[in-house]
Amino acid sequence: LNLAFGYISYAYKIYKKNTNIRSTDVLNTNGKTLHVLVTSNTGLYGDLIRETFSLFSKDSRNNDTDIAIIGKTGKQIFENSFPGRGYKYFELSDSSTEDTRLKNLLNHALQYSNIVIYHGVFKSILSQNAKITHLTGELIKVEETVSESDVRFLFEPSIEDIAEYFEKQILSLLLEQTILESYLSKFASRMVSLDSSAANIHKRIESLDFSLKKIQHKKINSGIKQSLIGVI
Repeated sequence: LNLAFGYISYAYKIYKKNTNIRSTDVLNTNGKTLHVLVTSNTGLYGDLIRETFSLFSKDSRNNDTDIAIIGKTGKQIFENSFPGRGYKYFELSDSSTEDTRLKNLLNHALQYSNIVIYHGVFKSILSQNAKITHLTGELIKVEETVSESDVRFLFEPSIEDIAEYFEKQILSLLLEQTILESYLSKFASRMVSLDSSAANIHKRIESLDFSLKKIQHKKINSGIKQSLIGVI
């Protein structure tokens, strides 16, 4: 599918050049940039959410950039860090994609010419990092892979209609893939975080158990001393 879009995008660029079309975008977008922050609705995800927001906040201080936030945690952090700054909020489940809510996010994002997503990425079960994904940049990479090809196509009904349809579909798939990738990183991060918490709880229980035994021994010793004093 990516390869097919690459051919279509490259053919459309040649078409624009040969017909002197001034438009630079296939889609009827607004020319703006959208930064999407993907977080969670609850805690216990380790440092992943904080690291993701740190990347996001560095690039989103420009007021000309529109903001979209996914997750209650990110909403709260954003409001505390950027008081009065406008944004669009989307609440998605932490465990699965919901078609209706995801579709609302897609419809909003596809209005923009540049879409940048800040999310977690799964490296290994013990390593999850914050990542920046430029969705429109991914399309450029696809186009570059076929720029040297000499393949001829016949487009029906028109190259404009097909290019617009494919770009919407590819962007939608890339966005959904990024959201699913963030789910995977959050699952792994929560597993590590809960395992660490369980280990800390176990150590704390051992410490409290030792302290309790010391108190019990101290109480027993005190009773023995009082008994000896009474005998004397």
